Amino acid sequence: MIKEQLLKEIRKLNIKEKPIAIQIPEGLKQYSVDILNNFKKNNPILFVDPCYGACDTKDKDAKNLGCKLLVHFGHYPMNSQVIKTKFIPISYKLNKTQINYIVKEIKKLNLNKINLVTTIQYLSNIEEIKTLLKKEKIEVIDSKKTKRVNKHMVLGCDASTITNKKNAIVFIGDGVFHANNLAFIYNKQKIYTINPISKHTQEINISDKFIKKRYAAVAIASKAKSFGILVSTKQGQQRLKMAKDIKKRLEKNNKKVYILVSDYIKQEYLEGVKVDCYINTACPRITYDDGTIAFKKPVLSVTEVDLILDLNKDIKIDEIK
Repeated sequence: MIKEQLLKEIRKLNIKEKPIAIQIPEGLKQYSVDILNNFKKNNPILFVDPCYGACDTKDKDAKNLGCKLLVHFGHYPMNSQVIKTKFIPISYKLNKTQINYIVKEIKKLNLNKINLVTTIQYLSNIEEIKTLLKKEKIEVIDSKKTKRVNKHMVLGCDASTITNKKNAIVFIGDGVFHANNLAFIYNKQKIYTINPISKHTQEINISDKFIKKRYAAVAIASKAKSFGILVSTKQGQQRLKMAKDIKKRLEKNNKKVYILVSDYIKQEYLEGVKVDCYINTACPRITYDDGTIAFKKPVLSVTEVDLILDLNKDIKIDEIK
């Protein structure tokens, strides 16, 4: 189904530029040869390194390689590009059985008013789900469109489309990457995830264990004398200005601070850099998902910098907006 949709979207394009660059997320790599064959008249090249979303476009690299156009599959446009770029979001059209499953599961939750969100892949199904929920007298609260996301759409680092801070949030999709981010930010609301593919529904909770780990990292970092501020060169994650502001604040408190830049933020790239603690300004998931297991030193989010100087403050979750 996905392969047919990919080829259908490619046939809609009237691309005359050559050479062109192609970028696809991990889940679509199985179709890479088919995609390249359909663009062979455009002398295509394919980026094979990991793609983490629309925040991770290869427009600069494509330009440096002499390409006239970048075709980016799987995501919704987020930032302006330095080269002409065509975004091809790939939607997953749910069948009637899957749609009915979602509605049935929401009914089971005994909620009469919800925030309904999903990813770009499932966004085309939301209106049909809303219509069926309305017949069941379940109100779906309207959300807002922002410069990064459409209504009812969330990213792993941005849930600003949600306007209601009281009622439960229901996430439609696979995996818990996005749902966990919702639970970090809206921790006073019920969060449910419904997977229409595996037919699995669960409530997502941020455990006390997670909060204790964050405070433990902050407590260790509060005694640190030197900091490495991690900055990504990925266009949608690059927050150099923020890094410089944090550097100034910490230096005023007699800390030694260094700005460390990389495309991918990995422990192996930091070996030999003698600092006591890292502050991550790139994708927040690096801190919350990988910080305690993938790095040898504490990794703080930008919102936890305040806590270094005042341990009485509350944990706040970082988002890129």
